[in-house]
Amino acid sequence: MSARGQEAALNIDQEYDNTLRLLNEQRCEEEMEAHLQDMTMQRSTYSPEIEVAMAGYFNASAEASEMCVDLLRNIKSAQRNYQSMDSTSAGAPLAVNPFCTTRSNFIQIHDKYTSMFRSIRSTHKKVARKLKVVKAIKKLLKVGLVVACSAAAVAAVAAAAHLLFFGLMVGPAAAGLCPIALRKRMTKKTRSSKTGSLLRLREQLDTAAKGAYVLGNDLDTVSQLVARLSDGIERENAMSQYCVEREREGSSVPEMVSELKKSYSNSRMLALELEEHVCLCLATIDRARVLVIQEISKQA
Repeated sequence: MSARGQEAALNIDQEYDNTLRLLNEQRCEEEMEAHLQDMTMQRSTYSPEIEVAMAGYFNASAEASEMCVDLLRNIKSAQRNYQSMDSTSAGAPLAVNPFCTTRSNFIQIHDKYTSMFRSIRSTHKKVARKLKVVKAIKKLLKVGLVVACSAAAVAAVAAAAHLLFFGLMVGPAAAGLCPIALRKRMTKKTRSSKTGSLLRLREQLDTAAKGAYVLGNDLDTVSQLVARLSDGIERENAMSQYCVEREREGSSVPEMVSELKKSYSNSRMLALELEEHVCLCLATIDRARVLVIQEISKQA
């Protein structure tokens, strides 16, 4: 390929990377805006703790997505370096290890994801406990209603003989029970609404927790691959530097050069494996965020 063709291909790659970045940032902003708008409209339903947990989830997922995009660029850079080594001496060291900074960033984002996952799980447990309390109260009220109805039936049978005598007194009493029945119906409706809100919150937190757990495992795998590839590059650079110094002294180390070529081949395969896992991470992040947003968007 000519120099002009290589430059054109490089420009296309850069344009593609920039487009991916812009689309990713726009998608993150739209998701966060929709999420915050929903939480603002449902301020009475969400507690500050739940808001913090869900906001932390979206922030951490956005940072993880951005880090994966940067990692893909570093992988492409390393692959180009290895391709250039095929046409040059095996003793030429890799210019820069592109994974040094990424490695430390991965540790930070992994720690943040772990903290966020614990926060979501803690909030999920609290919502589940509240839901159990509400359900227990509803169950007790139902039992009380059954007992009251049974007692009323017994009283009705016992008072059947006196129904005509107390007819004039029962009418006003029954009329007085109407507001009480109305209040009970309104209370029941309120409890039902609260139960529905807690159920939706539990589903949202459960979906976010599942997504965070799966992505946490994926990040563990990617972090291990990044560490292996970064250590391999550092080792190869040290070996390359040694080969260069020996060549300057007029001696050769064919065995080390052969070992270095094998290491380059293994690193190229490892870079391909890492690239595949990073793409899976990006897909997992997008899929998990979509599921959480769908849960938030469900109507009451």
